[in-house]
Amino acid sequence: MNQILNVDTAQQQALLFLLDFLKQRDYQFTAITPLSHQRILSRKRQEKNTAITLRDIFGWNLAFAETYLEPVLFEILKDNQLIHFQDHQWLSDVRVASLDRELFIHSSFPTVQQDSVFFGPDTYRFEYHLKQYLAARPHSFKRAVELCCGTSVAAISMAKHYPDFSEIIVSDLNPKALLYSQINAGFAGLENIYPVCSNLFAHLDGQFDFIFANPPYLMDADQRQYRHGGDQLDGNELAFNIVKEGIQRLNPQGCLFLYTGVAIRADGNRFLEHLKQLMTAYSNMNWCYEEIDPDVFGEELEQPAYQHIERIALALVKLKNTVELK
Repeated sequence: MNQILNVDTAQQQALLFLLDFLKQRDYQFTAITPLSHQRILSRKRQEKNTAITLRDIFGWNLAFAETYLEPVLFEILKDNQLIHFQDHQWLSDVRVASLDRELFIHSSFPTVQQDSVFFGPDTYRFEYHLKQYLAARPHSFKRAVELCCGTSVAAISMAKHYPDFSEIIVSDLNPKALLYSQINAGFAGLENIYPVCSNLFAHLDGQFDFIFANPPYLMDADQRQYRHGGDQLDGNELAFNIVKEGIQRLNPQGCLFLYTGVAIRADGNRFLEHLKQLMTAYSNMNWCYEEIDPDVFGEELEQPAYQHIERIALALVKLKNTVELK
């Protein structure tokens, strides 16, 4: 039986209140890379006599005075430990980003905690390419799973655009990610998304028509869950295991869609080499590997773990089980 998360707490209700409060005020915020965010945050801290807005508080994570929030919202966030007092000012412990007019709870900046739930450029790119993939192919998918779901943005977007899905499981090892996923899905009014705590497929039952994932793919010295993709294959261990295990869990005509970053060495692409070797055993699988961006997260190349890496590319892996439905 799937271990589906079922949480109904005062803090959850407080986060739903925050989302509704912001939506009523037409709040919109695009989450950017941590480096760009830090630059904007430093700029804003230097600005004098500038009014602090809701975007400053819940988007840029700028410190604020109590008077900058409406009293009812301030008290709810304070009572539920969603803001904290630091250096004579208040800081939000959550951020809110927007995508396609929907709002999503995620972790505050900077995302240094082990259980941080990240929302950033990869979130937007993954959702975009997933929609393009599904729009270009006829399908009759009913049961799906998003692995390493984080905020579950992709699953929520897919459920909105493709109502034929009867069940979409969103899976993660991080309880906070599952809590935020449940809140984000509930706020979007979706009842067919089910958060499950699982290490990939370990606690997931049955087969799937569609498997999709945007897993961690970096070699992170602190091994934060949302960043660290494993010690093998230059950070692509988790991505490779999703394909390896996912093949076994696809229904006939089922598909797998993987968005990941790939560390490229001077002598080649180890992830792709292992993928090619794996796929030789599966004549029933049509698959392709597509590099969609040759160079991202260039700052990581300065880290000790990346001294043998020339670049980090973004790639899509797409598989289809060609076995016919009975």
